[in-house]
Amino acid sequence: MIDLTGEMKYRIGNLDILNQRISYQLSSGKVLQKGSDDAVLYGKYLNVEHNLRTYEGLKEQIEKTTALNTVSDSNIGEVKSIIDDIKVDLLKALNAGMTRVDRKAVAKNINGMRENLYTLLNVQVDGEFIYSGSNSTIQTYSKDKDYKINGKIDFYGNAHLRNIAVEPNTYRERGITAHDVLMYNTDTSEVDDTITFTEHEKVIDEYGNSWRFIDYDNADGDNDMTTGVDKTKLYKIKENGDVSKFVNSSNTLVPEYLEVTASGTTPETYTSETTANAKNNERISSITVSGLLLESKHNVFDELNVIINALNGYSTIQNDQSDNGQKDAIIEDKDVISLLSESLERISSQFNATNVGHAELGGRNKIFESALSRATSQVTHYNILMQKTNGADMAKLAMESKALELTYNALYSTVSKMNELSLVNFLR
Repeated sequence: MIDLTGEMKYRIGNLDILNQRISYQLSSGKVLQKGSDDAVLYGKYLNVEHNLRTYEGLKEQIEKTTALNTVSDSNIGEVKSIIDDIKVDLLKALNAGMTRVDRKAVAKNINGMRENLYTLLNVQVDGEFIYSGSNSTIQTYSKDKDYKINGKIDFYGNAHLRNIAVEPNTYRERGITAHDVLMYNTDTSEVDDTITFTEHEKVIDEYGNSWRFIDYDNADGDNDMTTGVDKTKLYKIKENGDVSKFVNSSNTLVPEYLEVTASGTTPETYTSETTANAKNNERISSITVSGLLLESKHNVFDELNVIINALNGYSTIQNDQSDNGQKDAIIEDKDVISLLSESLERISSQFNATNVGHAELGGRNKIFESALSRATSQVTHYNILMQKTNGADMAKLAMESKALELTYNALYSTVSKMNELSLVNFLR
C-alpha cells in the first residue's frame, strides 16, 4: 500500500491556513490580517485609517465646541434681556412721580438682576467657565470679600479666546469673553492714538493682552527703592499673566510698557468734580500710542453698584482706596436723577456692546457649524475609502467558505477510505 499520510497532512495544513484567512475576513470584514500579507495595500490602509482617526477626533472636539457655543448664545440672549430690563427700570425710576420708596423697590429689582447676570457669566459647561477666556478653569467673576459693603464684582479671566482645531493644522477662535459681554468701551485709540481711562477700567489691546499698573520692582526687577504699584507706566500682561518683556538696544531684557500721563502734574494727581453725580476722586490717565489699537473697558457691575446706591438715595465712593465702591453721603432727589440719567446712557452703551459681542459670537458659531459639517462628511468619506481599501468581499468569502467546506469533506472522506484499505478488502 502506498503511504500518503505526509501528503494528506500537507493538504489539510493548507486548507487550515485558508480556513483561518476566511474566518478572520468574515469576522473582521478586513482583507489584511497582517501588514506582511500585502505591504503596498497595508500602507494605503494605514494612511486612510490615520486620516479617519484625525477627522473623528476633530468631529468630537467640534461637537463639544458647538454645544458650548450654543450655551453661550443662549446665555448672551438672556444677558441682553436683563440689560434691557435694567434700562426699563431706570426709565421708570426717572419718572417724576417716583418717590424714594418706589426707587428702593426698583433698587431691589435691579439688585436681583445683578445676581442673575453674575450667575449667567459664571456658567460652566463640562467644567469650563465659558466666559473666562483662554484659562477656562478660572471663575469668570468673583465677589469681593466685602461685597455686602462695596458691591464689588471683579473679572478674573482674560481677553484671549481659546483656539480650537477645525481642520488639521487649522484653528479658529471659540466663544467669547466677558470683556465683550459685560464690559463696554469708554475710549479707544483708533481715532487719535490717544486713550483715556480710569484706574478701575481695563485697557485691552487688539491681540487680547491687558495693560495695567503693577508693582514697579516686580515688573522690571531693578530692585530700587521704589515700592508699591507704579502708576507712571502701563505694563503689558501676556496671556499667562506674566509681564511681556523684550531685549532692548543694550541687549537687556526689560518689561514692555507705555508711559502714562495723569490728569495732573504728577501721577498722584486726581480729578475731583464737585457735582453730586461726579465719580469722586477717580483717576483719569491718558496715553498716546501709535500703531496699536487699545480699548478701555468699563465693568458694568461697577455701574450697577452706582445705580443701586443712587436708587437707595446715596452717592458712591469711587477712588483708589480700600473704601472704593461703598455708598457715600445721602443725596437729594435732583442728584439721584442726575446720576441715574448718566447711568442710563452707560447701560445703553453696555447693551450695544453686548449686542455686538453677540453678533461676533454668532459669526464664530457659524464657522464651527460649517467645520462640523465638513468633519462629518470627511469621516463618512474615509469610512467608505477604508472599506474599499481593506474591506472584504462578503459574497466572495461566503462562496469560498462553502467551497472550503466541500473540500474538507471530500479530503476527509478520501482519508477515511484510504485507512480502510487492506488485502482482505482488496480480495473482496
